[in-house]
Amino acid sequence: MQRSWDTIRADQASVSRRVTGFCKDDQGSATIESVIWLPIFVFVLAIIMNVSMVFFYESQLTRIVHDGNRAFSLGRLPDSIAVQDYIIGQVAHLDADINVATTISGGFVKTDLTASAGKLMPLNLARSTFDSVQILVSAQHIVEF
Repeated sequence: MQRSWDTIRADQASVSRRVTGFCKDDQGSATIESVIWLPIFVFVLAIIMNVSMVFFYESQLTRIVHDGNRAFSLGRLPDSIAVQDYIIGQVAHLDADINVATTISGGFVKTDLTASAGKLMPLNLARSTFDSVQILVSAQHIVEF
């Protein structure tokens, strides 16, 4: 069975119209853009959340160090070891590598606390990038007793 040239041309025109219509049709274009941009948007939000939680924990650590120094300066804690134990006990829930050093000299109590920023992030996303960043919290109070 042979097809005539007119039938072949009509079929080609029909296919050409379908392809042209498909290329000009804009239905579903928002779906494609969403599939492309949504993962990027979620990744950026996760990074923002991680970094903001580091700042939140830094402010908590600052308050805890101030409380420990203030407790010593008022005579509630007997020595620098007790101040360090108090601070470590208060930050134990963070499950991070936190180092505390307290010195008492010249009527002042000074505490330095260091923590890895990567360990303070709640999401595991891009955490290793911030592992080398150290957060330093330092406070000094006059001994009042």
